[in-house]
Parts: sequence; C-alpha cells; structure tokens
Amino acid sequence: MANKFFITFAFALSFILPAINFSSSIYKPYTTGVDVSWPNCGEKLPTNQDFAIIGVTGGLDFRPNKCIGEEASQLRNDPSFYVNTGYPGHIYADKYQSNPKNCSLRDYECLAYNYGFNAGRYAVNYSLENGVVSNKWWLDVETINSWTSNPNINKAELVGEEQAIKQGVNPTMIGYYTYPPEWQMLTNNWQNKLPTWVASNSNYRNDAINLCGSKGFTGGPIYLTQYTTTLDYDYACVI
Repeated sequence: MANKFFITFAFALSFILPAINFSSSIYKPYTTGVDVSWPNCGEKLPTNQDFAIIGVTGGLDFRPNKCIGEEASQLRNDPSFYVNTGYPGHIYADKYQSNPKNCSLRDYECLAYNYGFNAGRYAVNYSLENGVVSNKWWLDVETINSWTSNPNINKAELVGEEQAIKQGVNPTMIGYYTYPPEWQMLTNNWQNKLPTWVASNSNYRNDAINLCGSKGFTGGPIYLTQYTTTLDYDYACVI
C-alpha cells in the first residue's frame, strides 16, 4: 500500500465518488440478516432480510471482494462490513517496518501491529474506492487463514486492524466474528470486551438463537449469531 494517509484520501473521495452512505443503527433484536462476500459474486441476493453484512476483502488480507459494489447495490438496508484477518509472519510485515510505527525487525509484535494496520487501511480504502461506506465493522478471525503460534503477536495484528478502521471511518461499532474455539486457539481467550458475532457452525436457526444470552468470546456482548443454510444467515440477539 502507498503511504498516503487514508483520511485525506477518504476526504478527497467524498468529492469524486457517489458514495452510498448507510446509517449507524444497531441491529434490531429478534431480526434475521444475511452475510455475503466474494463467494456470492453474481448471485441474486435476498432483499427481504432485516439487515445485511458484506465482506470487504476476498478471503485474505490485501485481497478485494470484487463484488462489493454489486452486493451493496442489492443490499441497501444499512449493511455492515466485515474484513478477513490473518498474519502470515514477520517476513511479510518487514516492508511495513516504519508504517505507522517505527519497529525493530526483531520486535515481532510491533511488526504484526503495522501489518494489521496496513491491512485495515487497505480494507477501508477499498470500500471508499467503491463508493460504499458503513459505520459498523467486524473483524473475521478464523484458523483457516495464516497465523503465528504466539497469541500476543496475533493480537497485535488485530489491534492494528482495529486502529486503522477506527482512524479511517470512525465507526460507531467495531467487533469480532469467530467460532469461539478458534478465538481461544489464536488469541488465548483475549478478553477485549468488544461486541461479538458468534458462528454456531450449525445449519439450524434455533442453534444460533440458543447462543444468545451466553457470554461473548471477548467478554463483550453477543450482537449476532450465525447459521448456514443456502447462505450464511445471522440472528440479532437482545443486547
């Protein structure tokens, strides 16, 4: 990524792109939404859902969901965004040694933070380039992506992504999506108290509903639970 600071970039884009702006309302309890991303490119998406969540990235950091604009045009009911996260190691982070922090090449947590920050910056800039804006962002944490065996380094990457999104779009909400055992494995049960979106790993809506009321994997509230049928569907819990 270029080092041009993205807040200035976003300001400039506001004059040259017809941005689709969405409100920052919280999910209405007991409602059902859908989440989509690059695997859903070209599909006709259901427009009768109460809310929608759109993937900004295409499965990995620094990879685009090329259908974000198309999906946003179909799902204009105040969609939220999510970004894929991961950390392939300091070799991939060395090029960000001085951006935004000045890191020693042996300071692996600092390098992970810089990598995460630039990954978050990429996601924010990509959404703005496509004229779509949301005030609710989720960080998708899954073992299918690359991570280190050190939870502190993994957490540093995630904090970097958080900070980039906060600085880039000043969201009213930022939280985490995962299947809780994967959170435990990757972050050593990090209790940052942020909102949670919980994957049930089930095809049944009732299994997702039953997760509401339990403690979120971050120690924060459970906003949404997910189940999968023909698409990924999400149930809004009472907060």
